Amino acid sequence: MKRALWLFSGFGGRLVLPALAVALAIAALWWILLDRLDREERLLDLSAHEKTAVLARLVEEHAISTFRRVDDLLLDLIANTERNRAMRLDSRRAFEEGLVVGVRVYDSGGLLTMGAGRATFQGTVTDRDEFRIARDAAPRGLVIGVPYVSSETQDLLIPVSRRLEGDDGSFTGIAVADIPAEAFQRYYRVLGMPPDGVATLLRPDGTIIARNVGTLAVSGRGFANAEVWQALKQSPIGHMRMRSPVDGVERILAYRSAPDYPVVAIVGLSVETVFGPWRDNARLYIGWAVATTVVILLFVIAFIVELQWRRHADRALRVRNRALGWSNDGIMVADATQAGMPIVYVNPALERLLGTPSSALMGSGALTALERATRDRAALQPLRDAIVVGRDARVELSRAGDGPEGGRCLELSASPVRDHDNRLVSLIATVRDISEHKRAQSALTEARREADRANIAKSKFLAAASHDLRQPVQSLMLLMEVLSSRITDGMTRNVLGTMDRALGALKMLLDGLLDVSRLEAGAVVPEMEVFALTEVMERVAANSRPVAIQKGLLLHIVPCHAHVRSDPMLLGRILQNLVENALRYTDRGRILIGCRRRGGTLRIEVWDTGIGIPADQQEDIFQEFVQVGNASRNRDQGLGLGLAVVRRLSVMLGHPVTVRSTPGHGSVFSVEVPLAPPPAVKAAVPAAAPRPAFATTVLVIEDDGIVREGLRAMLVEWGYTVLAAESCAEALDLAHRGPAPDLIVADYRLRESRTGTEAIREVRLALGRILPGILVTGDTAPARALEAEAGNFRVMHKPVIAADLRRAVAEALEPVARDRQTVA
Repeated sequence: MKRALWLFSGFGGRLVLPALAVALAIAALWWILLDRLDREERLLDLSAHEKTAVLARLVEEHAISTFRRVDDLLLDLIANTERNRAMRLDSRRAFEEGLVVGVRVYDSGGLLTMGAGRATFQGTVTDRDEFRIARDAAPRGLVIGVPYVSSETQDLLIPVSRRLEGDDGSFTGIAVADIPAEAFQRYYRVLGMPPDGVATLLRPDGTIIARNVGTLAVSGRGFANAEVWQALKQSPIGHMRMRSPVDGVERILAYRSAPDYPVVAIVGLSVETVFGPWRDNARLYIGWAVATTVVILLFVIAFIVELQWRRHADRALRVRNRALGWSNDGIMVADATQAGMPIVYVNPALERLLGTPSSALMGSGALTALERATRDRAALQPLRDAIVVGRDARVELSRAGDGPEGGRCLELSASPVRDHDNRLVSLIATVRDISEHKRAQSALTEARREADRANIAKSKFLAAASHDLRQPVQSLMLLMEVLSSRITDGMTRNVLGTMDRALGALKMLLDGLLDVSRLEAGAVVPEMEVFALTEVMERVAANSRPVAIQKGLLLHIVPCHAHVRSDPMLLGRILQNLVENALRYTDRGRILIGCRRRGGTLRIEVWDTGIGIPADQQEDIFQEFVQVGNASRNRDQGLGLGLAVVRRLSVMLGHPVTVRSTPGHGSVFSVEVPLAPPPAVKAAVPAAAPRPAFATTVLVIEDDGIVREGLRAMLVEWGYTVLAAESCAEALDLAHRGPAPDLIVADYRLRESRTGTEAIREVRLALGRILPGILVTGDTAPARALEAEAGNFRVMHKPVIAADLRRAVAEALEPVARDRQTVA
């Protein structure tokens, strides 16, 4: 209502009449233009209808004339045939003018009895329309057959036939005359149609007989379902506009159905040809009208904008002031041209955030007001420095509070404004309450600390639990070693074998947990080097072939002489786990390990003929404790940790691991490793002797009596002299009294809160030389590896297999054996 009143008052009232005049002028311009275009379009459409109607009539008359003359020829031929009189055909006018190139007469069985002119048709006639219709339908007039191509001249011919009858009206054969389609095309060319215009002659069933263009390609095709055929059923003569089913061109068509002969004449002119020039002109006219309308409207808009600029500016200022008043952020504007930079504008949010009414803020200096509200002069020093150099500043302020919410943390953002002469004219500042953000940030920091503490606690728990689990398992394995050498009873040895498999499964679980925990803790650091892959593959084969032989499987490794860049130990662990997985889930068939080169990458593949993996579980198998086909958790099929270790190691090394599998047929696991040129040949390291060549003393420090006795018995069996101690003090006493030890084998956790690391260090200090050491522990914490590296001794995790311990002792004593051999 206010807008309507404005139109008839003040400036609005004076704009009504000019605006109406302009609108009427534009409307008149467009009405005249559109009316003219509509009349021109209707005139072109009428002209096209008239032209196509005339052309269709000419096409129809030419077809009737042609078929009439051919019909007369066929009637004469039939009459002479019935009287058994010879007829000279080549002198007939139809032959001379080229309307007919040959005639044929067939009996009721389709056998050719007479032919004249060119030998055009060579095949059987019984399955053609001209014979079948004459035989079955008994037509009284001319029958037009489907056009065919002459086998001699490759011309397109239209067969036209009449029925031969006996005295009793029975079917005795047909007389056929062949009309070249070129006879119609010659006529259509002189009609003067445009290039995309068409003249077509069809049978009543929609089969094309002749066409001015492309006759050979479309003759014989039927279009009885076309839209024009539906219109023919309504009226034999008419017009329509449709898209041609032959070439897809939209045309204005005129059609005529001949009354005396079974033909339909259709003539069409392309819509683009008829209306193309008119459409181009219409676009020009419309473009001119649009440009004129735009120019007029631009002038009118510019005139209105000029009149309403001040009104809109005033309204925008009011809206801006209202928006600033409703803002939750405090806004302050200070005049920098006056001394003290007095405040000239504050919004209600600033009063609330600073706890000072606007009456106390207006007119006072901006910096003074902020200092008074926050009582923190030092915090505003960055703002003073920024004002001096004329740059933006952001500071955080604290304001004490008396209410239940307590103090607030505020964020001040200030921006100095300068004029064209680079003089400071004003200061615009916003103040925002960031107390909630600070509290959330503090809570997030505390949550992160709590997560770190939980992670550390988890690592400590895992290390302690691993040690406590491994200690009794180590005792059981030592007892099994002692019992296996003393018992000869078959049934008891079967029981011991069952116990050994149970201990093997428990050790597999502990080793898998150790690998996963070390990888998660980041205790494994790859040592990349170039090496021959065949060494790793042979080691994997040697470890896996006994299991394959036991299960009756064929384990075959295709030799590979490539060199790759990776960590040989970690890559070997990946391949070992993949082969063990294949052995575990393959009951018959074979396992194949081979390599394929792919550019600069070597793909190592492990094939098996096992149970296979469903497609929806091929990603899940790389998770911990996930197994396919082991719902009962049979320990003989593993624990579901091997592929989890493979995935972690592949990510660490940057070697992608993929799997392809078909349930019931087997699986293929692939590891992609970068190829590398062969390195320089290194000198071979001699293997350690299986038994010591010289008298060697080993100091065993173990607080568990059973484990200590088992270690002592095994070392003695291997040919070593053993000093066994249960504490660090006893170890020092034995080292002083007995033969000097050559090697120290110590447990990590000893009595009196002592550790094996300390015991090794104190024995070394007491003897005054660096003895090789082996730390046997159930603690899986990464710190043990760091201590071993710092102390130059080896760490082995319980439960330790006897063969592994024997190999480690031999390797540790190699320097001692070399020194003694040199002295000798």
